[in-house]
Amino acid sequence: MNYISNADIQARLGDIVGSDSVIGDLESRTFYSTDLEGGGETTAAVVRVHSTEELSQVVALCDSLNYVTIPRGGGFSYTGGYTPILENSVTIDLRGIDEIYEINEEDMYVRVGCGCTWRDLYEALKAKGLRTPYYGPMSGYNATVGGALSQGSFFLGSTEYGTVVESVLSLEMVLANGDVIHTGSDSAKGTAPFYRNYGPDLTGLFLADTGALGFKAVATLKLIHFPPHQAYGSFAFETGEQTLGALSEIGRSGLAAEAYAWDPYFVQVMSEASVSTGQDLQFLWGAIRNGAGLVDGVSAGLRIALAGKKVFKAGTHIIQVMIDDHSAAGAAERLKRVRRIALKNGATELAPSVPRATRGTPFTNFNVTERRTTLRNLPTNALFTHSRAPAALAAMRALFDANKPDIERHGMEIGLVFFAVGKNAMAIEPLFYWHDAQQYLHNRVEQRSDLDALATFAGRPEATEFAFELRSKLKAVMKEHGSVHVQIAKAYDYLGTREPRLAKLLKDIKASVDPKGRVNPGSLGLKP
Repeated sequence: MNYISNADIQARLGDIVGSDSVIGDLESRTFYSTDLEGGGETTAAVVRVHSTEELSQVVALCDSLNYVTIPRGGGFSYTGGYTPILENSVTIDLRGIDEIYEINEEDMYVRVGCGCTWRDLYEALKAKGLRTPYYGPMSGYNATVGGALSQGSFFLGSTEYGTVVESVLSLEMVLANGDVIHTGSDSAKGTAPFYRNYGPDLTGLFLADTGALGFKAVATLKLIHFPPHQAYGSFAFETGEQTLGALSEIGRSGLAAEAYAWDPYFVQVMSEASVSTGQDLQFLWGAIRNGAGLVDGVSAGLRIALAGKKVFKAGTHIIQVMIDDHSAAGAAERLKRVRRIALKNGATELAPSVPRATRGTPFTNFNVTERRTTLRNLPTNALFTHSRAPAALAAMRALFDANKPDIERHGMEIGLVFFAVGKNAMAIEPLFYWHDAQQYLHNRVEQRSDLDALATFAGRPEATEFAFELRSKLKAVMKEHGSVHVQIAKAYDYLGTREPRLAKLLKDIKASVDPKGRVNPGSLGLKP
């Protein structure tokens, strides 16, 4: 099939959005075609849209010219979420649709452009004493609402309220041919986007799809009143089994808004962090901001400064707990019950500096100088039932022990984080760290990259090849223990592991909303 030149498609896109909103240079296009996992084909153009109308026109144009279209938000994918697999691709940067259209305090919902960052949404709502139940990933300083909806994200608020998809009421979607549709109670004239399950849950159909079924333009999210009282807990454990036991019980109890744990690797990283870095100063300022009042906040900050990193004892696992309640007495009672669970499982209680600071500054800016190094990381997430999580953890560690000689030979380090997601799930996420011999430098926030490094990345040095081989073995272990995954994209075998009839149904849905297979092909295993 013949396609027009890159220059021509860029010009045609510029006619819709203006030439300033189209990126055509090779270095930038290479950047936009690469995520933490690696690169694919190089997109022919990058176009930033600023409204549902522009998005619809851009998608319709690309469809008429036989171009593939790929949605991209903040760019924090590590599973090939927006990497093209075909040359005739156009990357659509959705961050221009960032308006907060309506904060409805009476009906308790917010309509927001899917290019809005979680940080901006959080600050706008907090000023009115409101919040969404799930209120963002740690990367929410730059990560977008639409990106989290596509990935099925969990973090802030997720122990109490589950993943982001459980906070969504309706969507304004643009399909592969440019058609605009609305889901939930927003799908008929004269209604409002306040109710999700009016008939079959068609809102849920487009969530956690990693951009395979269309473009999320505007989302309506639930609101809650900002919790007026908090309590915090930090608990150290000698073993991973103790940690999982306590974290599972805390999650099932419904006592915590967020409860997560670090393994000894991350505890060591925190203990060795320089107190002079901008991130540590941000951490300290977060604790000061999050005091009940100015005096209390400064007092909390001083306690952290005086304690230094002493709360991080080498060789231990640490659970961090954040608690919300409508009253100070309620928060204190919840913490008392969490403490009882932790101590019963063998914990040593620590000063809760980390959860206090996290609440004060909930979002991390990853675009800081000290993060721009040759050190690469590759996360692999999995969620398990509480009953299967201990055996899954043991199997993962057995895998790492069996590969220890190669792990050490390649200079790789592995850390694990754990998260209680709602009352039903335990997330275990190993992260691989290693130095890429090709000095893979990829500043994925400010759209700058080392083009030479990216251009030669496909060859992958031995350490990088080993990292991906080990990741494949890890995913097989996770599957054996009944895992499910978020941020599926192209990294997890979703379609191939579904019941045959369900796999056919998904393909039929894809064919209905995207008959030519041109929206983010490869995501969820749906090939063009």
